[in-house]
Amino acid sequence: MKPSGYEEVPVEESLGRVLVTDIVSNTNIPDQNRAVFDGYAIQSSNTINASLAAPVMLKVIGATFPDQNPSKIHASQTVFAACGAPLPNNADAVVKIENIRLHEDRIEVRSPVSPWENVALTGEDVKKGCLLMKSGCVIRPQDVGLLAGVGTESVKVIRKPRVCIISVGNELVKLNKKGAPGVVNNYALIISNLVSEWGGIPQLFGIVPDDLQFIKNAISAAARKADIVTTIAGCSVGPKDLVPDAIAALTGKGLVFHGVGLSPGKVMGVGIVKDTPVIMLPGHIVSAYAGFYFLVAPLIARYLGLGDQALSLLVSARLDCDIEAKSTATFLRLRLTYSNGEFKAEPIHGGASALTTIANSNGYIIVQEKKVLKKGTLVNVILFDRYELANTLRELTEGF
Repeated sequence: MKPSGYEEVPVEESLGRVLVTDIVSNTNIPDQNRAVFDGYAIQSSNTINASLAAPVMLKVIGATFPDQNPSKIHASQTVFAACGAPLPNNADAVVKIENIRLHEDRIEVRSPVSPWENVALTGEDVKKGCLLMKSGCVIRPQDVGLLAGVGTESVKVIRKPRVCIISVGNELVKLNKKGAPGVVNNYALIISNLVSEWGGIPQLFGIVPDDLQFIKNAISAAARKADIVTTIAGCSVGPKDLVPDAIAALTGKGLVFHGVGLSPGKVMGVGIVKDTPVIMLPGHIVSAYAGFYFLVAPLIARYLGLGDQALSLLVSARLDCDIEAKSTATFLRLRLTYSNGEFKAEPIHGGASALTTIANSNGYIIVQEKKVLKKGTLVNVILFDRYELANTLRELTEGF
């Protein structure tokens, strides 16, 4: 799957985006020699023989601050230099303010000062012409600061994929239909927020009834607007499960696949409409979650120019009981706790439609078919999102 195109964004809005081009610095940081502490800029050669018994006296002829450019000093002179201030052109050191004695307009230096002591040299942090970031890098908070620091106003990045979310079912009602009979369309909100968390741009495409033509029209319209289309429900094998038929009718070729060896989530599938992947998520929320992490999340990562699981957060934890998979692979929800310096993982069991089993979990593992995992086995738990560790460790930090 190719990335979903490119766009230019202001550097202050570039966090988490993937660079398209290399970034080369067009300036030095610092741009000139600058003091790294409050002190006095001096010529270090004048302090070679300085001692408590024979201190060197230098005349203070002024002060300089980070936004100023001072003039030169003579051998017997000094200027106060605030932290970050540029040094006079012929100064090569700064003596800390706490290491001198001030006598009206003179300072007393009582020990030798080395050349370039307490000075950040021109280009010490970043040299003009050096490579700051390579194409394909994900921009982190520190990178935003670095790019802004060298004067970068905007960066070219891979465009976030647009993900249209279609909810299917006669029984569904909108959130603002309080008191109306039916099932609130809350699963779409969950998938929408998961899309955002993984770096996509979600678009809720509304509710579609269990009608073949309505489903076809919705998928066709969404495929024209989106990079990825996801449907929720209507993809099993019942008489009202019409999403597979709608995709097949639109493509004339059928589905790429329908059904996987994963429980919950067996009936998920994929089709291609107008060159746009259409991901069929099951109607039960745990199955939909499995489908999202199994199909949608890796696809978003690919569109962003990343590896399939590049955005997955893993935590090593020990199982607190024996686990035995069924005849198919199992999407096993886990709740994490932390004690005695390590994480413990407790399986959360429940039906595929039990949203609370997701709410009470922090992540999951895939247990291969008929696999047996013994209590105490160390497993890599894939966290549902970046907030899970905060929830897990909250009880430990309460009261501090």
